[in-house]
Amino acid sequence: MDSSVYWYGSEPPHVEPLRTAVTAEVVVVGGGIAGLTCAQSLAAHGLDVAVVERAFCGAGASGKSSGFITPDSELELSDLVLHYGQSRAKELWEFATSGVERIRATIRDLNIDCDYQIQDSLFVARSTGMFRTIIELEQRTRGLLGYPSTVYDRAALAGILGSRAYHGGIRYAGTFGINAFAYCRALRAELVRRGMRVFEGTPVTRLSARGVETPAGMVTAPAVAVLTDHDLPELGLAARAVHQVRSYLAVSRVLTNQEIRTIFPEDRLMVWDTDLIYQYFRITGEGRLLLGGADLRSMYSRRDHAASERVAAKLRRHVSRHFPSLDFEIEHLWPGLIGVSPDFAPVAGRHPSLPVYFAGACAGLPWAAALGEYVAQKITERRSDLDELFSPERSFPFGVRLQRLIGKPAAFALSHGLVKHRS
Repeated sequence: MDSSVYWYGSEPPHVEPLRTAVTAEVVVVGGGIAGLTCAQSLAAHGLDVAVVERAFCGAGASGKSSGFITPDSELELSDLVLHYGQSRAKELWEFATSGVERIRATIRDLNIDCDYQIQDSLFVARSTGMFRTIIELEQRTRGLLGYPSTVYDRAALAGILGSRAYHGGIRYAGTFGINAFAYCRALRAELVRRGMRVFEGTPVTRLSARGVETPAGMVTAPAVAVLTDHDLPELGLAARAVHQVRSYLAVSRVLTNQEIRTIFPEDRLMVWDTDLIYQYFRITGEGRLLLGGADLRSMYSRRDHAASERVAAKLRRHVSRHFPSLDFEIEHLWPGLIGVSPDFAPVAGRHPSLPVYFAGACAGLPWAAALGEYVAQKITERRSDLDELFSPERSFPFGVRLQRLIGKPAAFALSHGLVKHRS
């Protein structure tokens, strides 16, 4: 079992670090989907933009991800209604959907080769109780807010998913899967082709009123956009509101068409389940099964050397239970860190004394793209309509005091359990 990131290929990208002082109108910190989308939007407004990235564009959460492009993230639509009310929930869902469409439009307009796979989303119940309390509630909520979907009971689900171990599900269209690393690399290449300066292998050591400092140079700019997801606290931003969770992604050997039909008798779908620490899977364009998950022990821990084998065994058991006829072999398995807030909603704002705008805890590629656009609009248009919801100073289920008492990972785990239990 190879522990390297399958998307990266055999050779990491060549990087060109910043080695001098340069000037720009805006410097974007972070080369994932959020940062590159922000840079793309700023450039479209005619601004001179420089991007600095610690490793290489797509090296972080974006490029290690499963490539699910759906507005659903850690919070379903019914969760949003519960926490924010119908009006705000619809606004947030449309915000995430704008990220879906932004990624789709970029793929189309730039003709990006990133394994674009049109696949409906399918949210499945792991028990009868979860079907009644989660799936049916999601269906009612979607109908109430005008979003079409189809609900399947356990018997009907077998017609679109080759497993009788699930207890029903809800399906909706308009979503797709991609190789997000290839997307980031292609978008970076296009921005460079259009004249943008992108400095990889360039960590930011300090934010200042003049711009950003790096080990071998500085970018002087009147505005700074920091889109580093779970790494925001490293630069002194949103420390109480952002942590990371670890998820693992496995890639199988190439499956035969007959084997794929044992999973998806009809259309290929993007699937995730109702477990708090859920499993998710889809088929890539070349016919590999992409399967993700984690366990509680590794999810919130910074270091867990035995996690890979433990999670691999869990994923194998999952496939064996749900698709017993499938000879499932893991070729690659790797971890990825995902930024989260205590209530699963993203974080965005402005530094109180510096010209620094930031966003993180995206928990989903469409949210990352939408947040990149939002930060760009804060700089160019002073957008602020979602600032209150995204503020790192908002009230959370458990605050700084508990983080100090039991530690940040445990406090975030408790908070997430409470948020989902309320749902």
